[in-house]
Amino acid sequence: MSAGHVRKRIEGFPRGWFMVAFSDEVKQGEILSMHYFNRRLMAWRGEDGVVRIQDAHCPHLGADIGAGGKVIGNTVQCPFHHWAFDDSGKCVEIPYSESIPKKACLKTWHVVERNGMLYLWFNPHDHESTPEFDVPVTAYDTEEGWSEWRHSKIRIKTHSREIVENVVDIGHFQPVHGTHVETFENEFNGHIAIQRNTGVAYPRGGGKDRFSLEATYYGPGFQITNMQGYLNAMLVNAHTMVEDNVLDLRFGVSIKAREGEVVTEEMKDKYIENLTVGFLEDVQIWENKVYRDLPMLCAGDGPIGKLRRWYGQFYDNEAAE
Repeated sequence: MSAGHVRKRIEGFPRGWFMVAFSDEVKQGEILSMHYFNRRLMAWRGEDGVVRIQDAHCPHLGADIGAGGKVIGNTVQCPFHHWAFDDSGKCVEIPYSESIPKKACLKTWHVVERNGMLYLWFNPHDHESTPEFDVPVTAYDTEEGWSEWRHSKIRIKTHSREIVENVVDIGHFQPVHGTHVETFENEFNGHIAIQRNTGVAYPRGGGKDRFSLEATYYGPGFQITNMQGYLNAMLVNAHTMVEDNVLDLRFGVSIKAREGEVVTEEMKDKYIENLTVGFLEDVQIWENKVYRDLPMLCAGDGPIGKLRRWYGQFYDNEAAE
């Protein structure tokens, strides 16, 4: 097989940072049970306020620590036999034994808490691999005045590659969302993919909203959008694979009032309601379409090939054309 006939196999799980929760979903002293990348995981916040994410099944007899386990100080305790594990995953206490097996450990993942969100670095081949790029610091962390995230989550039967293609798919905005696009451009730079877009949106509840936005993917799993329109908003769109062709789509809105402007709770609720409607319009398409390795494209479709090559960098495996 020659080098000219090799491409990335875009299936399974990509490599990168993935959002697995908003910060307010993991309270101090609590465990959040989760299932991503075909494995049981748990996130827990110790008394020091730091969140850890570890594989949930105890190495002893396989109990799911996320189902009934407890956070004690800066350790997490299995509900079955009360084995306790520290932030590195090492077993540090067995109540009925002075001898602790050296290999009694939980797999522990790289975690970053930033922008009011929890991110996990996932490499399907090596969970201890060093992250290849960083999670950005946004205005949510550096500027005063941004509201707490209003967020939601839906489970979708699709692959994350379908969602990422919206970055370049200018053609779907009018037929699917009723949005009139005036300017549209893309930029690809290393692990970053950007969409810049201006136009007029027509919310399903009526009215119109003239907008400009810059939406940036930082790797294959999450996008942060700065939008100027009816409201000054920051949006997050994050999709994390649960198992093959099933993912959790999280989206959230944070709003910063302009000087002299009052943003009511009703306005915030209406904004995220419209955002949810927009995502659900896409979901109907995503869950019922097939993926075309070689799509029949036409002028005006946007740089889909360039986007797919960008997305392919987060996969190591290869396949024949």
